[in-house]
Order: sequence, then structure tokens, then C-alpha cells
Amino acid sequence: MSLPAFKSNPTLDERQFQDRIVQLISIEKRPEDALELLSKHYRVEMPALRIGLPRGEKRALGCYVHREKTIYISNQEYLYDPYVLIHEFYHHLRNVGGKHRGTERHAKEFALSFLRTP
Repeated sequence: MSLPAFKSNPTLDERQFQDRIVQLISIEKRPEDALELLSKHYRVEMPALRIGLPRGEKRALGCYVHREKTIYISNQEYLYDPYVLIHEFYHHLRNVGGKHRGTERHAKEFALSFLRTP
């Protein structure tokens, strides 16, 4: 599986997809549906989604636990923050793709690519 490219000028279809994901998370308050759509789009298993952080994590807004294939979001407020959810989904993509380290910058770029206006 190849990881998504970050395009400064995404195609119209890709831009519409990204806008739909952001809308599902922040406006419609349906983060699970957004994760399902992201998973289908990138052809990966859908990660689980939990509120609250796993043991040992205290300050993060969200985190991804690869052995559980679970995205943890610190609280309800951040559940509807598209940046946090999409950032953690990128870590899921990396895990499924077999790459685990050195991805914070890429996760940030991936999430921001969904939030950029044309």
C-alpha cells in the first residue's frame, strides 16, 4: 500500500472528498462516519475510536495505539476537531502500511491538507 501524497493542488474530486470528511467531523458531528469513509477511500481496515487516553498518556489531544488499531481522543471536544482525528488516522495508515516511526510531520501535513482552503 502506498501512502497518500500531499498535493498542494488536489484534484477537484480529492478536494470534495477532503471537504466531506471535514464536514462529517466538525459540522455533522459524525466522526465514526468520517473514519469509515477515510478507511474505504484508502482501502484500510477502519480503526476503533475511543474517548479518553490510554494509560501513560496525559497531555495529548489524541493518540493512536497501533497494537489495538485504536484512535483515542482525549475528550468530547476534540472528537469533533477534524485536525486531531485526521492526524491520528494518518498514524493508522502508517501502521497498516508497515511504517511506525518518524511520522509526526507527515501526520501534520496530511491533516492540514484536508483543512486548506482552495
